[in-house]
Parts: sequence; structure tokens; C-alpha cells
Amino acid sequence: MRKAFFTLAVIVMAFGNMGMAQQKFNLKSKATQNVLKHYGVRDESTIVPQIAYWETRDGEKYRTVYTYDEYDYYLIEEFTKMDDGDGWMDYYMLSYEYDFAGNVLEIVAQAAWATGVMQNVARASYTYDGFDLSEVVYQYWENGDWENDSKEVYTYNGDVTTVLYWDWNGNNWASDELYTYTRTGNTIELVMQYMHGGAWQNDERQVFTLDFNERVIEILDQDWVGTSWVNDELTTYNYEGDVFPTKTVKEWNGSAWVDHQMFEYDYDGNGNAVSGLSLQFGGGNDWLSHDGDIEMVFGNGEKSNEYYGFWVSVEYVDLTGVNEINAANFVVYPVPADKEVFIEAEGFQRAEVYSVTGQKLMESLSEKVNVSSLSQGVYLLKVYDREGNSQTQRIIVK
Repeated sequence: MRKAFFTLAVIVMAFGNMGMAQQKFNLKSKATQNVLKHYGVRDESTIVPQIAYWETRDGEKYRTVYTYDEYDYYLIEEFTKMDDGDGWMDYYMLSYEYDFAGNVLEIVAQAAWATGVMQNVARASYTYDGFDLSEVVYQYWENGDWENDSKEVYTYNGDVTTVLYWDWNGNNWASDELYTYTRTGNTIELVMQYMHGGAWQNDERQVFTLDFNERVIEILDQDWVGTSWVNDELTTYNYEGDVFPTKTVKEWNGSAWVDHQMFEYDYDGNGNAVSGLSLQFGGGNDWLSHDGDIEMVFGNGEKSNEYYGFWVSVEYVDLTGVNEINAANFVVYPVPADKEVFIEAEGFQRAEVYSVTGQKLMESLSEKVNVSSLSQGVYLLKVYDREGNSQTQRIIVK
């Protein structure tokens, strides 16, 4: 079962009261997560955040509560409150909508920064080609309606993935930047280019190094200067077994790497980061607390969220243990199917068959579903019990 998780800053902060450079950085960071997932670097897990607390150096405190669908386990809401010294108040909320395959279709961001009342701020709409993400359109709320802002278009060609960024100029889409990801062995190279004079010009490059478990262990950042790539930053994940208790960031001073940032983590017994601390090198041998994007991994290192501040604490829950009694558990056979699919389910009421894009193709009140009229391919079978609970599984028709 596929679920989508995104950093807290991606939707709200990308369209909030910050500069265009930071907006673009947040959008590109999310795109990289999507591409890494496409390459299989991150997997799925039923271990998910339940509540998170974090704090910034200026004394602002934040608390996010995560809510999941009780039957399909999908994240459906993130609700964040802030305390700047005057008590907890509503701050922002993200609401998620999915298709029948578990792919996120829409994320709507609402905020109460100025009025104290939640109001629409931004929206991201997702389109898929089969199970691959093909397009994301970002919009902001203006004068009672959604207005275009930017979009990403994904193209896959073997080990090469491109993400083309477009900006809305008020009437039309204009190409802005091109990101090209190339997977070679245990490395993924990202080349970032911008449009200038009708041609793509090099700007930045990142090289992700993976270990044999498909985990990112190093990220090299470089800038295009003149006619060559020049070192900028080096991020290292310092693993000990299945977790990395520290992540370090070094800067290139022209001849050598020097300390810049460090992130320290504590984990529970299941490999979930329960607390994180952001530090910056202050000269000498001193590491001082400093606001930064604290990456918190969970689900045995398979997923991650980011929180901006100098300290964060996260509590987790295993959704299968909480929700398994609420779902209509069932068995489907044979796999793949030829003419008929048989369902074994306690309290069976009905079954529905959908295409991967969410189009309802048929409904059956019998535990024997005739699929002979379907073309060869992958479909989604949704089974309901007498109490209205449902669960969805993929089926293959040959």
C-alpha cells in the first residue's frame, strides 16, 4: 500500500511569506524526494509520526498532530499549532486527497498566520502516468480562487529522469529550470540548469552516493563556475548500523572541506529518530545550537520528514497495530487472474474493480468476480464488509 509523505515546509512555506529563492529551494527539495522514491531509494512503512514538537532559536514553539485514515492508513491531515509566548494558536494545516492506488492527488494548505482563522493558502495537484508521477501543479489562493504559480513535469527514460519547471506568467506557462537525474550504479547525479538566451545553462550539481541498502550516505553539492564544476558543500550521513546518529555538512574553502553544520539524533529501538538537534560550527572547537532543516527518519530509515528549528521531538505509531481490526481483511486468488477472481473475506458485502487512475469498471455482490472482459494489466480491487469498512488490493489480469 503506497503512502505519500512530504516535509512540513514544502507546501505552506513554499507559498508563504518568504523570498522566491527559498520557495524554489523547497519545491526542488520535494522533487528530489519524488525522484529518489522512483529509483527505489526509499520504501514504504507502516511506522508513521503521530505528533511532533520543535522549537526555533527565537523561542517559537510548534506542535503538529498527524491524522490517518482508519481503513487505508493514508495520511489525511497535518495540523500545526504555534506558541510564540502568548499560548498555543492555530498556525497551518495540510489536507491530503488520494486516488485508489494510494497516490496523493491533492494537498491543500491552509494557514491562520494573520487572521487566526484557517484560510486557503496554496494547493498542489498531482497527475500520474500509471504509477509514475508525471506532473505537479502549484497554485496559490487569490481573491477567492486558485491562481497558477508553477508546475513540475516529470519524464522517465530508463535510468534518466528529468523534471522541467514552468512558471505561470499570467497567461501562459514559461519554462524556467531543468533538472536531470541520472542513475549510474550506486550514484545519482542531479544537474540543475536554467534557461538563458534560449538555451539551458549549467547552474548547480548534486551527486548522491548510495550504500548497498539503497540509503543515501553522501551528497556532494557543486556550482558551475566558468567552464567547470566547483565544490560547495558535502553532506555525510554517519551510519552506525541501521541509523545515523549524526549528519555533518562541510563547506569548501577553496582548498579543503571545513566544518559547517552538524545534526545529532536519538533513536528508539525500531530505528525511528525520536529527537534531533541542529548545530553550527562557531570556530575553535565549539558547536552551537542553530536553526536548520532537521531531517527525521522513521520506519527503519525508509521515510523522513524535515522540521525547521534547532530541536525537534517526534512520537510514532505503527498503523497496522492500531487499525488492523477496523479494516475488511480479505484474500484474493489466483494471482494473476485469467477469467475469475475469488475473494475470501469475513462479512463480505460487495466488491468493486477500478482502473489504476480511479475509474470504476465493475461491481460485484458475489465473492466470485468475472474479470474476463478486462484487458491484460493491473487493476484495483476494493472490498467492503457489512459494516462499511473497506480495503483495497492490486490484482493482475493476464
